[in-house]
Order: sequence, then structure tokens, then C-alpha cells
Amino acid sequence: MLSWMQKHKKYLVVTIWVSTIAFVGAGFVGWGAYDLNSNRATSVAKVGHRNISVQELQQKYDRLYQYYNNVFEGKLTQEKAEELGLENAALQAAIQENLLLNFADDIGLSVNKDDVLKYIIVDPTFQKDGVFDKNLYYDVLRRARINPTDFEDNLKLTILLDKLRTILNLPASKEDIAMMEASFFMQDKLAVQVVNADQNEIKVDEKELKDLWEINKNNYMTKTLYGIDTYFVESEKSDANESVLKSYYNENQDKYKGSDDKIKPFSEVKAEVNKDYNIEQSKTNALEKYVAVKKAELATNGFISVNEDNATFSLDEIKGAKVGEVIKPFIYKDGYLIARIKSITPPQPMSFEQARANVLEIYKSKKEKEILTAKAKETLQNFKGTDVGFVSREVNGSIAGLNESDTRAFVSQLFDTNNTKGYVILDDKAVVYDILEQRLLTNNINNNYKQITQQNVAMLKNNELIKDLTNKLLNIMKLKNMSKGKIF
Repeated sequence: MLSWMQKHKKYLVVTIWVSTIAFVGAGFVGWGAYDLNSNRATSVAKVGHRNISVQELQQKYDRLYQYYNNVFEGKLTQEKAEELGLENAALQAAIQENLLLNFADDIGLSVNKDDVLKYIIVDPTFQKDGVFDKNLYYDVLRRARINPTDFEDNLKLTILLDKLRTILNLPASKEDIAMMEASFFMQDKLAVQVVNADQNEIKVDEKELKDLWEINKNNYMTKTLYGIDTYFVESEKSDANESVLKSYYNENQDKYKGSDDKIKPFSEVKAEVNKDYNIEQSKTNALEKYVAVKKAELATNGFISVNEDNATFSLDEIKGAKVGEVIKPFIYKDGYLIARIKSITPPQPMSFEQARANVLEIYKSKKEKEILTAKAKETLQNFKGTDVGFVSREVNGSIAGLNESDTRAFVSQLFDTNNTKGYVILDDKAVVYDILEQRLLTNNINNNYKQITQQNVAMLKNNELIKDLTNKLLNIMKLKNMSKGKIF
């Protein structure tokens, strides 16, 4: 069984990767983000006899943008989107889709009004109490600012692609399913021996350390340094009337939450409330001073040099400013700070002395892995491992000598290797192993898993088929860049 798995492993990896790409594509939903040069011609490209409209390309881009914006937790910038090449990716997606649409046209597939109607009336979005509601249909589109004609034209393309995929559908064979089950439901009986690293064995060679820095010195940069002329406006130092403070506290209760996320009672935070109130009352004075500094009617009286590592306040406003610009007052210590950007020193490569601590960490990690690898190879030659029984991908608990996290990492790498004997390097240890026996637990796979496996195998096969088809069509069909008036 092991040799059979090894023989088919490459195919498994490829198909699983294709499935991942398909899953990502299927997960896209709309998002407005970027103007793809809408002042060019109505169509940005022509694929066969179909045009790719600016609107279609925009929709593809929107979906890609939202996906990556979610990946970056809502912090995707336009610069990062350009770096990722999202515009080009959107164009490639549109081209691939239109290649398939051309093929569907060529083999005589079409979509009529009845096809569109069938899709619309079964969509829960347009149903009331489980029944299609025409008024709801138009109301939903109106609120989404979508023209019904445009919606139905786009739906025709979706239906046409669905029809094409239906006639091209390849069912999962017994052999395909058996191969997938072998990948996910195999168990290995193991003998293992854990080899640990000893930090005392690592000898630091200063020449090697400096050579490592020399090769990677552009990875060790200083932080942007800001030279800032400052004017500090100290807040008022008065004890406000308690009723006034209570009123301020009631309006700003979220500022006074404890570690348990509960709002602290006024009696506990009265001094803090008084301080915050005084700072708030000083805001008008700080703004007046800001205007005076900006007009050069008031001179700054301090200077600080800050970067991301030593700043005691947020640099968000500072980062976007230019030399000579005066930043609006922001809360700093017990008052407000007015800042004028005097200088901006961009990142520079660190000297060896500056970068040494960071380089040393990488150096030690590299040496540790070299030592572990040598020990693991030696141990493998004279292997006397402990039989830990059968393990599978879905391992629970831990293997002797490893914690649960290390066990999962080891097993994950184990099932991705073709070797019956070998070793796996973890952070600070190596696990030497010998696969004593294998078994396939197909009898213990419940019907739900069998169904999921069958569906995934079918999806993998059909994604591979669509990929091969679009590659073939790309070679035989003309593509024209409408904005440049030439063939791609």
C-alpha cells in the first residue's frame, strides 16, 4: 500500500492545489474599489467573438479586491493591490471565462428567457414565504442599484457556463475515490526517537556571522526617523465640580473599562476622569496655539527625534506628513503636542553592530538546524525508536517526547513525505521515524465522509478538465487588447 501511495502522491498534490484555486475563485463576492481606466473604449479586450467590457472587468477586480481585503483584515491599500497585480489577475479571470463562453457558443449552447426565469424564481433572495415575489425582485435590484436588464444579461452568462460545466462533468470513479481516501484515511504504525538540540553546542563564528549579515544586510534596515520641532500645551490643573465630572464620565464611559471589559464605577476612576476632562478643556487653547505655530507667529520650544521603535505616541499622522508640515494637536502626556516635521530620514541599511542581535538569532537558528540534521542522520543509522502505535492525519493528543503542537507538525510533514524511514526537523528538535506498517481505515469511514470525498474528487477532476480546456482554447483563439489595438 505504501508504494501505491508513493506512486500516486504527485497527482494528489496537483489536484488538491487546483481545487484550492477553484475554491478561492468561488468565494468571491462584489466590492467597489478601483477604477480600471474607464475612459478607454467600452471594451478592454476581445476574446474570440466576445468583448470584455469595462464593467465586466471592474466586477472581476471588485471580487478579487474584497477577497484580498478580507485576507489583510480590511487593511488592503491601493498600493498593495497594485503590488499583488490584482488588475492583471482580474483581466486573466475575465479572459478565461470568455474563452469558455466562446466554446459554449461554438458547440451550440444557448440561454433563453425561460432559463433565466427558472434561476430567478428559485433564488431565496427574491422569495417571500418561499414563493417568488416580483415586486421584491425589483425592489432588491433597485436598492442594490442594479438595472434588471443588466442583472439578467449577467445571469445568462452564469447559466451558459453552468450548462457547459454540466455537459463536461466527469463523475468520480471508484479508483479516484479510493486514491483520495488513501490520502486522508491512511494510518501509519510508527517507531520514533526524539533528538533534542543543545544551545551549548552552538559555537558562534564571528566571521560567519558577519558574512551572513553581508549577504542579507538589505533585510536589516533602520526605521524611518522623524525630526520634529514641538510645542507642548499643558492641560489645565483644576478640580472640576463633581457633577461636571460625572456628566463627562457618563458621556465617555467606554474609556473607563477594566480588563474584564466592564465599565469601572465613577468612584474608582474619578482622578482619571478629572485628568481627561482637563485635557478636553485645553483643546481650544491647543488649537489656537496650533494656528499660531502654523502661521509662524509662535515659535516651537522643543525637539524630538522619533521612529516606530521609540515613539511614545502614535505616528499615524506623522507618517503621512511632509517636511515643514504642522500636525494638528494630539493628546500627549497631560496635554497636547503640536508638531512640525523638520526632517525625514528614510530607512538605511544597519551597520553590522546595529544588526548583530537580529543576525545572531538567524545564525543560531541555522546552526541549530544543522546540528539537529547531523544528529538525526546519525540516529537514523543506529535507529532504536519506540513503537508509538498507529497515527493518522487527524491525530489527537501527543506522541511520547512531543507536545500536542509538535505532534501535529510532525504528523503533517510525515504524511507529506514518500520515505518509509527518515526524520522531521521541528523548531528545537528532530523526530526520527520508521513506518513499521500501514493500514487504510475505509471500513470506518462514515457515509458523510464518503459523500464529501466523492464530491471533492469530482470537483478536482472537473477543475483540472476546465483548466486544460481553457489552456487549449487560449492557444487556438485570438485575443485582442482593445486599449492598445493589438493582439496580446
